[in-house]
Amino acid sequence: MKLSLKLAALVALSLLLPACGGGEKQSDTRVVVFGVDGLDPEMLQERIDRGMMPNFKKLVESGANFQSLQTSWPPQSPVAWSNFISGTNPGKHGLYDFIHVDRKTYGIGSSMIESDPVGMELTLFGFDIPLTGGDVRSSRKAPAFWESMSADGVPVFVHRMPASYPLVESDAVVFPDMGTPDLTGAASGVSYLWTEDSAKSSKTTDSTRMEKVKLNRRRPELWKLATKMYGPDDTPVNVDGLKAEQRAAEEAHDNTRANQVAVEIKKAQEVSTPITFLIDDPEGTPMLAVEIEGAYAVAGLGEWSNWVKIEFGMLGGLMPISGYTRFRFMSAEPFEVYAVPVQYDPYSPASPISSPDEAAADLADAIGPYFVQGFADAYKSYKSEILDTDGFIDESDMVVRERTKMMHYGLDQIDEAGGLLFLYTGSLDMRCHMLWHATDDAHPHQEAPGTYHGKPFDGMTFEQQIDRIYMQVDVMLGEMVARIDEMEAEHGSPIELIVMSDHGFAPFYRKMHVNDWLVKEGYLVMKEGKTETGAHGLGLELDENDQPIPGSGDIDWSKSTAYCIGFNGIILNRVDREPEGIVTDAQADALLDEITSKLVALSDGGQPVFTNVKRATEVFHGPEDIVSLAPDLQLGFNVGFGASDECAAGGVVGTWEQGEFIVDNDSRWSGSHLMDPELVRGTIIAESGKPFSKDPALEDITATLYSLFGLSVPEDMDGEPLY
Repeated sequence: MKLSLKLAALVALSLLLPACGGGEKQSDTRVVVFGVDGLDPEMLQERIDRGMMPNFKKLVESGANFQSLQTSWPPQSPVAWSNFISGTNPGKHGLYDFIHVDRKTYGIGSSMIESDPVGMELTLFGFDIPLTGGDVRSSRKAPAFWESMSADGVPVFVHRMPASYPLVESDAVVFPDMGTPDLTGAASGVSYLWTEDSAKSSKTTDSTRMEKVKLNRRRPELWKLATKMYGPDDTPVNVDGLKAEQRAAEEAHDNTRANQVAVEIKKAQEVSTPITFLIDDPEGTPMLAVEIEGAYAVAGLGEWSNWVKIEFGMLGGLMPISGYTRFRFMSAEPFEVYAVPVQYDPYSPASPISSPDEAAADLADAIGPYFVQGFADAYKSYKSEILDTDGFIDESDMVVRERTKMMHYGLDQIDEAGGLLFLYTGSLDMRCHMLWHATDDAHPHQEAPGTYHGKPFDGMTFEQQIDRIYMQVDVMLGEMVARIDEMEAEHGSPIELIVMSDHGFAPFYRKMHVNDWLVKEGYLVMKEGKTETGAHGLGLELDENDQPIPGSGDIDWSKSTAYCIGFNGIILNRVDREPEGIVTDAQADALLDEITSKLVALSDGGQPVFTNVKRATEVFHGPEDIVSLAPDLQLGFNVGFGASDECAAGGVVGTWEQGEFIVDNDSRWSGSHLMDPELVRGTIIAESGKPFSKDPALEDITATLYSLFGLSVPEDMDGEPLY
């Protein structure tokens, strides 16, 4: 998501207007929901039995109702949390995957955010100033529970919620999580590594920027390096002339020149701020100081610096926007420093990051600057080997400490006002994704063993780090229960505590290039001479007005009946839905039956690849205009299997030529839950111990919250109160 002048103007205007918040509401009822992403019921029970989870053990043995929880179809975090947020199934809220298809181009887009194209623009002094369009909003089609509950007078405090950005105005206090970008607009953030390591080279991706550097060592006692950090692209800068030159080069098949012009376009809109690294006493006890326009971040070797403010000049320097970052001093010799993505400034955000607007500054006053972006645990830095295992765990620990501070701040809020507190932590999910390989000798990806030294639970091996994050969550629960006990004694009334997760976990051994399988089976047809997709993936190419060019790209859509974009679905190339669809409604049923029969018969190494394949109409219900946009087949992978990243992004990798479409998952991303929902059920623990009225599902927890506050469950909600 790009920052526009129009957006900045709207943000500035909003700061002048009174904001509504949940702080003035009062309630004698108090409910706490602890959302632990990826908390697996079997893994939890195993660790309780091993004596590693004393606080969970005490909670369960005191009579709490502990059961597995139905997750969503498909069991992906933005889908599952949207089920909970809305109390509805995806057929009503409209999120079906991490990645949705753009049905104008066969390209890819975010499932969580919708944006309008820029309309009228005023070109002034070399800048394209948008006058209409360019708005962004949540793609969720059903209201959030906090919107209606707060409107009915309940104080609601939501301390981080996945799939809730951009925020919808309400009377609740809300902080978004997964889907919230860093200051540059990157959904997972753009992290930095400056290194002198001879084995590494400069490389820039959509989520990392690694720069090969050489320090100035003229003064033995003080080494220096001058470099830069980068802000959001200055997209209002007019580059129409360069774009025309790039198109001309592409039409002339001069790829070299086209790529050169693409770099020139990037440079023209690039915004940076100078920073200086200073290494004091490098041969003794090295200390790092990072100077940014008179402010300093300081860190010892192997330590994190303080948060430090950084400012970028947009519109040629006329409009400054600010953010915060911090640094990890990884090595003095060879020099190596890592920086987290630049976060929105909670005191002056370039885009709303809380509801009400001032809540972000209030939180920062209480706990200091914080990770605003979702996916704060640096999984992409680790996946791309910008960070080693020690560094990944260290940053994740930092996130856990920060989330614990946020937990206490939220508990203070309901202590004072009563009402509902939801607290989310995603670190357990991230460590299960990224460190499963360290715990599983059968996994295709293996690395050298190691030991992590960091509190709490110092000295545990990499192999034990999933155990350790479970133990860290147990510590959070213990502190939470202690505060709840204090509040119950003070206010004289019981407080219901619900611990929940969106899904469980399993190993991810083998990945399937689903589009390559579709090519092999004749459902997806490459153009003559093509064996794999290029930069556009399955998508059509765009003209100078960003409109799709019919018949362009690497796929022959006139012969293709099915394709895959996303992690758990196959989409039919339907007439009147896809841009060049050929499958009629009369043909769809037989085609779906044929593909399903082939998938359920598919095996790898003697194991079925799928345990369940369902039609969208079997698992989703709701308005036709929402259900019709779901992938037509929902893929329930067996444990150990999943779709490849390349496939999810709409790629054909070319392995179909050799008859290979299932390969080893030799990646640090080694644990998963993108499987048959029954194989990765989530967790629910209700402290009251009341029996549940049914097999619990995510939507039922939402309905239960209404019931606990004496509110009627909205008619459109699918969930039912559990007690």
